Amino acid sequence: MKKKTFLITGGAGFIGSHLVDKILCNKKNKVIVVDNLSNGKISNLKNVFNKIDFYKCDISNKKKLNNLFKKYKKINYVIHLAALADIVPSIDNPKKYFDSNVSGTLNILEISKQVKADKFIYIASSSCYGIPKKYPTSEKSKIQTKYPYALTKYLGELLVQHWGEIYNINFTSLRLFNV
Repeated sequence: MKKKTFLITGGAGFIGSHLVDKILCNKKNKVIVVDNLSNGKISNLKNVFNKIDFYKCDISNKKKLNNLFKKYKKINYVIHLAALADIVPSIDNPKKYFDSNVSGTLNILEISKQVKADKFIYIASSSCYGIPKKYPTSEKSKIQTKYPYALTKYLGELLVQHWGEIYNINFTSLRLFNV
């Protein structure tokens, strides 16, 4: 099996750190983690820290991201988990959420182009459905972004779709429910 390189944003978080562990089961895989540690914890990566490239960086910091990724010519998979989550704080500080969840996603998409990623996986949110009338909620349900968090995650999803179509980036968007 050929060596694959993965970039995981938000890789020190709950989902991200488990994903890092799983990817490293194949010893040929290389993992790069970008996390600002606002929600994630280094302790989540303690068993694999010496096996990964870890960068403490906020994804909304385009200049720092560009400097970090100058040395990488090729990354096979980008898994974009990093985001500010939670509804109430997004109401109090919508700009902070926009900067992270929309501008940050745009920055990661640009990095994906730069490193010629084969696949971009975006972790979206079921919050884009608002408060659904029917459970389980179908992917075809009406989009109702009632709060800034939901709106920014949905805008990120639209960016990924748009960049995929315009720049021929193979992408998948996953709308997670109650992780």
